[in-house]
Amino acid sequence: MTVTISTNNDVSMAPQKTETESMPQNFSETSQHADVKLTKVLFTREDASQILLLGKGRGKCVALWEQAEGIDPFRILATKNSDVDPNDACKFPENRVCIGYADGSLAIFNTDKEDLALMSRIPSVHSGCATRALCRHGDRVLSASSNGSLSEIDLETGKSRKIFSGQAGIRSICTTFGESVVMAGDSNGQITIWDLREVTDPIAAQKIPDPIKTIIPSKKALDAVTAMTSHPAQSNLIACGTDDGIVGLIDARNTRNALLTSTYLIARKGITQVQFHPTCADSLLVSANDGSLVRIDASNVPIAAGAPRSMKDTIWLEGDLVNNLRSETIRDDGIYPINSFDIHEDTVVATSSIGMVSLFQQLNFFPIAKGGRF
Repeated sequence: MTVTISTNNDVSMAPQKTETESMPQNFSETSQHADVKLTKVLFTREDASQILLLGKGRGKCVALWEQAEGIDPFRILATKNSDVDPNDACKFPENRVCIGYADGSLAIFNTDKEDLALMSRIPSVHSGCATRALCRHGDRVLSASSNGSLSEIDLETGKSRKIFSGQAGIRSICTTFGESVVMAGDSNGQITIWDLREVTDPIAAQKIPDPIKTIIPSKKALDAVTAMTSHPAQSNLIACGTDDGIVGLIDARNTRNALLTSTYLIARKGITQVQFHPTCADSLLVSANDGSLVRIDASNVPIAAGAPRSMKDTIWLEGDLVNNLRSETIRDDGIYPINSFDIHEDTVVATSSIGMVSLFQQLNFFPIAKGGRF
């Protein structure tokens, strides 16, 4: 089967900085040390009151913290120690979280009663190799491994199906088109796309499907794709980040002809996470190994002003996007990298590998409405 490969040779510089008077910096920042190396953070509830943390190294654990009033912004609710490093986590309905471990196994916890209640464990789905990235796939989970394999796991039965087995370790994954299309970024700098809607025959479903498209977001050789996310309102819009500090936007409305629409040099070191704001999706947050946490703002793109909501969902694909993007620094590059963050309304929580947990509140994601814009 022939797989189309597309690449991009035009990398734009970072979007222009937002002027202070137009975007006032009135948010607060508080920090707390976890005494362990951290790999992941998630808000676990419909509000920002609780967070889930993954610790590695000598402090291998899954921890549940709650916001508190005092010198420290959090207090510890529960900690579950582990024999192996937990590498990634993703949220499911009914207060469930799925954890992927360095031995390829999975665990499902319930956080409902201010505790970490173990619901089930699933043995290694990658022949003992590490689970590097997880992504929700309906009522199932996608697990990507350091050995280059990508598997779909039924959390109820524990059964898994291998989607792909490659030569480069997968670093990031996401879904699009109602979670029917899977995209995976690897250490070779490629994004591979599979359309699981085409696998309708039960017998064919047991086989490894062929990819339908490969995209290379960076012109630098072997620039690993380290982060991916889909737009909350338009899931066929994908943002990706690379190990060279590049952020790209992918138009996947036609999956077989998906293309990279633009790329931007955002950070001096590797991108660790990209995420659109869940409810204010003209904001894209980017964290990097240089310690920076940056908001990229597309609200100034001409179509966004006074346009219907259906049109504003496509502003990231507008041709004049590059000339209208603005960037706002939430955290400047610093001594320690930001390796994970999560967003809830005007609050962002971020972690670093040295164990620092930072809470940013009252961020300006929601501009004052003018002329019926929102």
